[in-house]
Amino acid sequence: MEIVRTVDHLGPALEALQRRGPSLGLVPTMGALHEGHGALMQRAVLDCDAVVCSVFVNPLQFNRPEDLERYPRREAEDLALLESLGVDLVWMPEVAEMVGNGWEPPIYDLAGLDTVLEGAWRPGHFMGVAQVVGRLLDLLPCSDLYMGLKDYQQCLVVERLLALRSGQGPVLDGPVLHRIPTVRDGEGLALSSRNLLLSEEELGKARGIARTWRWMKEALAPSLAAGSPLDLASLVEEGLHRLEQEGLRPEYLSLVRDGTLAPWAGPAAGGLPRALFAGWLGTVRLIDNELLAP
Repeated sequence: MEIVRTVDHLGPALEALQRRGPSLGLVPTMGALHEGHGALMQRAVLDCDAVVCSVFVNPLQFNRPEDLERYPRREAEDLALLESLGVDLVWMPEVAEMVGNGWEPPIYDLAGLDTVLEGAWRPGHFMGVAQVVGRLLDLLPCSDLYMGLKDYQQCLVVERLLALRSGQGPVLDGPVLHRIPTVRDGEGLALSSRNLLLSEEELGKARGIARTWRWMKEALAPSLAAGSPLDLASLVEEGLHRLEQEGLRPEYLSLVRDGTLAPWAGPAAGGLPRALFAGWLGTVRLIDNELLAP
């Protein structure tokens, strides 16, 4: 496994990988890797002739400087895991190498995907994500891009970015985005780098998110099966109450039509509901989402 930290060394390293075959998989990460990231790497290794993982804590997507400062960094552990998973190249640049040296971040038209839900609570976050993913794709032209569905809204933003870069609606001449299902522990907690910041007691409380998902699925099941109307406002209100009872401080709990960020209007309107959550546990902000279908 090769580790590259400068743009000058990146070109020759990529040329060597391209001799293996036409397919190159890219897994963008911010490090502090866990089994959820591992699932992305494993899928990429199965699919592609060569695999690159980027490890870069992107300052452009943090709207709270203290959050950027506290974000966990575990370089030695990350590199050991990536080598064990069969990753071929790790792009691990310093900040100036990625977003300095005269590079001007482009402003993308993200069609409002960056200003609602998570974007409303974190202004500028998704523009920063899009800018750095675009930069990665310029430096690491890949055939396949792998991201986790835990960051559902981010996946939609990146799909929009790919469409803009291709100049077409469906992406025909850019990388294919593979959205990999969220990896959870045995009690349903979504794996996250931020979990490293939680105590054992707080981890137990965080699993209340999964307990709330299970309750919402059970509450929705009869209406979904029969196609009958239901009181969505009361469902969300009770979901928020349960999250608070678990010890979380929710920022939002919303139901969207799966595949979009449009509000889900109930069984009669079609589509399946996906619940999106963000909130605080102590000083740590957590996000999660779940498809609320049988």
